[in-house]
Amino acid sequence: MRRTTKLQSQNWLPRLFVCTVILVMIGACSGGEISLMRLVPLESCAVMILDWSSLRHDPDLRRVIKGDAFETLLGRLGINGDSVDTVVVFSSIDGHTTSGLLLRGSFNRKKVIADLKQSGWKENSLQDHTVYLNGADCIAALGRNTLFAGTHDGALAVFRAEKSIRESIVASPAFKKINDGISTNGKPVRVLLLIPQGTLDMADAALTATSVVLSLFQLGGIGQLLKAVNVASGFAFSLDHNSYDEYPVELCVLMRDEEAAVFVNGSLNAMKTISELAAADKRDLESLRALQKMRVDRKGEVLRLKMEIPATALFPERS
Repeated sequence: MRRTTKLQSQNWLPRLFVCTVILVMIGACSGGEISLMRLVPLESCAVMILDWSSLRHDPDLRRVIKGDAFETLLGRLGINGDSVDTVVVFSSIDGHTTSGLLLRGSFNRKKVIADLKQSGWKENSLQDHTVYLNGADCIAALGRNTLFAGTHDGALAVFRAEKSIRESIVASPAFKKINDGISTNGKPVRVLLLIPQGTLDMADAALTATSVVLSLFQLGGIGQLLKAVNVASGFAFSLDHNSYDEYPVELCVLMRDEEAAVFVNGSLNAMKTISELAAADKRDLESLRALQKMRVDRKGEVLRLKMEIPATALFPERS
């Protein structure tokens, strides 16, 4: 017994060291900047998350998300695209009132603000935050390496989300269900659409109204699927870098109830049996083959699909 006690007393120091290291690591993580998704307002119905550090080196995916237009926008803000790591675009259902960009990267915030002032942007105060205004446009610094750019109402909504998690999209039950159903790591393009009221067309219009333009209906097989399941209340999809002229896609669909999910699950599996004779041309044939190979599974009212979109579905000129 004495020997056991002696051994325990000899081992307390290594254990204390390990515990101290863990506590320091936890403190370092919790002391970091707030996540960009936490800053997205609760009322957002369209959200696009871009891993710009990866996308800027992929000419095809840059084209899909209108990357050149985004680079032009950054230039107007005085930001070098190479200094941006992550972009989150959000918009409310009307696509105009509450919308904006959240940028995170290694850009020199002080220099960006100085250049804005020199270009005529006016410094002002909005809910205890310093903002810079130019007509209807608003820019605000959030933390050491995060900027907001968008509308006046968009800034107010971001400030509310920053102050209280209840005002953030991460508090939305629909967001939680969709986010839990889709892989997030290593995906250069992710899009979420929440449709509490209205139609998919309205949510897509909100997305296309943002500064980085992307219409889901331009994405070949994805657009076909979304139109087929337009009884849903939310979508999320991720688009990965191409492999052998195919783009891996993961799609998560939040149905209005479990009964609708069961019905659509059966309908989507039925779509896989459509004969290739129904294809009108080569592009249709490749999209049809992509649908035939898709994998579908269901958990409650949530459907998850995995498929590979052929490059010709995104770029018709390659057909």
